[in-house]
Formats: sequence, C-alpha cells, structure tokens
Amino acid sequence: MGSLKVSHSFVQELLSRVDIVDIVSHYIDLKQSGRNFKALCPFHPEKTPSFVVSPEKQIFKCFGCGVGGNAITFVEKYENLPFWEAVKRVAEIAGIELPKDAFREDSKELHLEETAYRVAKYFNSKLETVLNYLKERGISKETADRFLLGYAPPGYLRELNLKREEAELLGLIGKNGKEFFKGRLIIPIFNHSGKVVSFAGRVLNGGDGAPKYINGPETELFKKSNLLYGFYQAKEEVLRKREIIVVEGYFDVISLYQAGVRRAVAPMGTSLTENHARFIKRYSPSPVLLFDADSAGRKATLRAAQIFFSLGCEPRVVQLPDGEDPDSMARSRLPELLALLESPQPFIKWAVAVASALSREQQALFLKEVGQAIAPLERSNPFLYREYLALLAAEFGIDESWLKVRVAVRRQESHDNGISPPLYEKLFIKALVEGKGSLPIEVSPNIFVSPVSARLYTLLSSGGTDPVELQLQFPDLADYISELMLLEVTDADINRSLCRVAIKELKRRLKKVKDFSRKVELKRLIFRLERGELEALHTLQTT
Repeated sequence: MGSLKVSHSFVQELLSRVDIVDIVSHYIDLKQSGRNFKALCPFHPEKTPSFVVSPEKQIFKCFGCGVGGNAITFVEKYENLPFWEAVKRVAEIAGIELPKDAFREDSKELHLEETAYRVAKYFNSKLETVLNYLKERGISKETADRFLLGYAPPGYLRELNLKREEAELLGLIGKNGKEFFKGRLIIPIFNHSGKVVSFAGRVLNGGDGAPKYINGPETELFKKSNLLYGFYQAKEEVLRKREIIVVEGYFDVISLYQAGVRRAVAPMGTSLTENHARFIKRYSPSPVLLFDADSAGRKATLRAAQIFFSLGCEPRVVQLPDGEDPDSMARSRLPELLALLESPQPFIKWAVAVASALSREQQALFLKEVGQAIAPLERSNPFLYREYLALLAAEFGIDESWLKVRVAVRRQESHDNGISPPLYEKLFIKALVEGKGSLPIEVSPNIFVSPVSARLYTLLSSGGTDPVELQLQFPDLADYISELMLLEVTDADINRSLCRVAIKELKRRLKKVKDFSRKVELKRLIFRLERGELEALHTLQTT
C-alpha cells in the first residue's frame, strides 16, 4: 500500500472520541498527579518524571525534551509511524471502526513508489552484466535478488520510458539531464516498510577517477537522516535477537547478510544521525558498532557513541583487526568475525584498549575525543559518567578534571532557532489561542523575541484559533502549542502579558513618530500600560 491521505473530518472525530490517557497508558505507565498524569518520558532518558498528560486538554507534553502533541502525535512518535498509520493505530487501540472514506491513496506518491519498484526490477533484470563482479565479492545471485541489486546500462532512460519529472524525483538523471547511474552497479534503497524510494550506484572496475558511490537526491520519499540501509531485510532477525549491528556501507550490510549475519544496517551517504539512533534504540537497547579498523572508523565510532550516549543508550563495539572492514572479514575471515560478534565490548573497554595501543601523543588526543564522546552521559546517566571518568583516570594516571571536556550536546528544545520564547510571549499567545484576551491594536510580528511566537501570532491573526486544528495543520508547532495549553495562568498573568506586548508595539511605533504631541501621547500610554492599565489602549484607537 502506498502513502495515504487522511480525511480531516475523521481525524477531528477520532480525537474527540478517544481519551489520550487510555492511548498513552497503552504504551507507558502513567500516575495521576492532581488533574494530570505523569510518567518518565519515553522520548529521552530521565530519572524524574517530566512527561505530563492532560485529560482535560487531551494533550501530552514533556518539559524535559520539549516533545508534545495529541494522542495521534504520541503514537506517531512512539512507534515511528507515518501519520496515517498512527491514525489507524489510535483507532485500533480505542476500538473505533474506521469508515470506508477515512483514507484515500496519495495517487502521486503511490505512482512514484510503483515506478521506483519497476525501475529496480528493470535494473535487476540486467544483473547478468555484474554477476562476475558480485561473485568476486562473494555475493550470490540469491542475495543479490534479495537486495534487488542490478546494473544500469547505457540508454536505460529510453528503455524505461519515464517522464522527466519522475526520473528527477528518483535521481535517475543528473542536473544536465544525462543518465546519472549509467554503467554502475545499482543498489535500490528500501524504506523501513519495504518500498523502493531511491537508488545508489557503485562504480565498476576503478571508474577512471569517478566517485566510488553516488546516491540519489533527497525527496519526499527519501530522507537520508531517517532511513537505514538494510533494515527492511534485517527486520526479522532484529526483532528476534533485539540487536542491531551498525556498519558503514552498503556492501558491509550485504556481505554480512550473505554470511548469515542478518541484523546489520548502515546510514547512507551520511554519518549516523540522532534520528537514526532514536530508531535503532527502539529495537536494540545496546546496539553494536562495527566500523572499519582505521582512523576514519575510529572517529565514526566516537561520533556514533556520543549520539547514543545523548539518548541514554550505551553502545557496544567490535574492534576488527587492523586494515579490515566488515565486508572483507565476512568474505575472508568469517569464523573470526563471528567470534568477535559473539562478545562485543562495552564502549569504555574498547576506548581503553585503543588508547593503550597508541603513542603518548596520539593517546592524549584520543582521550580528549573519548571525553567528548562520553560528555552527554553527564546529563543522561551521571552515575555511568562518573564511573567512566574514574576508570579512564585510573587506567592512564591522569586527573579526572582533565577529561571533563565540555561539548555542545544540547538538543534543540524548541522550533525557534534556539531562542526560547519568554514567558510573557507564551502567555500572550495562549490568551489568543484560548480566547482569554486580545489587544485592540494591531501588533507587528517583528516585536517578538522568539521566531516561533512570531509565526504562531501570524497564523492566529489570519484566522482560526482551535489548538487541535493548529496542531494538525502545523505538526512542527505541536510541541509549543501543547506547552502553552498546559500553562496554569491567572487573569492577572494574562493582563500583564497583554500589557507587555502592547508596550513593545508602542515602543516600536514611537521610533517612527516625528510629531512631538504624538510622541507624548505614546509615552503616556506606555507609562499607563507599565502600571497594568490595559484599558488605556482604547484611547489610542479613538485618537
């Protein structure tokens, strides 16, 4: 099934019929705290509950990591589902029957998915051209067909008879309109549910200086930072063993699969991202890092470990013999590789072993890099952080304080380019959303400190203040809207926020006024607003 679009009216009806407490408690344990329910946040590590569910407002909000939304948003994030699948899941949990007209297929996206699969099958039909190459790499035709490997002959665009737009969206032509993958071994990229969404091409026989690998561009179907190559083929074993092995490249995944190790995944043309790590953590509480045994592989291990540590997840590491990689080991030293995979090392033991084998100068630099990698643990797992520091200090005879290298590992907690909205802006927007107050004058969005406040004010000024409607139309604002709705405020708080915003607007106008009497009038109004006299604004309208 392709991607689906959801009837807006059905979503509204569904949210009105379900209880968010029932939906969330299907996944995590909630405890009542006054009018709300609390729990440890499932989206980031914490020891004190900061995850709040409001049955009154039918929203959730974590005041630790900032995530928030409604019942559908929660399921979408928790199960990592497309929106339409999250809607179906909520209805299923709540026992609500889906009407026939609740979903309709996104015909354009469905057509593109079908086209991508047809293209992959076409390339796979030309596999004979590269069978000898694959044989040299130890890849059987059966494994090649499992990954739908193929070959892109010259003239493939003409044979496929694609529209130019389709060819561009699938990355089959370059900016100059020429065949992008001509003469390359083709590696179709599957999304996590098994749809072909893009392609990669590997050069054959050296390639005369051409890049070894090229990847299709990012599209609505293909987001590199979210997809892991090989997960679709690995899913069955991953679910059975609750373990994921993270490797660096396509043929690492394919060669391991050929060797019977069928739980390996790889990022595509990019380093491991936080989105990748979050996804992996759901399936594998202690993933295995299996990177190349060279300096680049060592750095990749440190970077990946830092990301996992920031999520409160402790990775394990397999150190390969010098100069080897998973692909080469799977082909020529398989028994040794399997033995190593049976006993991966905790990250810190790997780090100690690597550091011990380095020269004194290299060791100092590497230990600083280790300090940077484990720094997120100070927040996500302070006990483990202190244990790591003590172990490194004892092992290498150095001061613990030397190892405390501070790095910027803060996760962006709002959608406002890092500028957190001040409280008065939050209260002002809340008043507008909930109809608890407004200003009799027009306000410029430029007076807001936070871009997210300015954006939401602009949307509210254009009409429509239903918070559920806003969250559905603008999912990226759902966290902020949930936070606003959970704020406990008094009428006095609202009045102060309205006065504060009005003062900023009048000061903005004051800078542009040249008439002396007009300046005096604005200054008097500002003075009265500073005293909380919001009604003074009405005189501005009649003046």
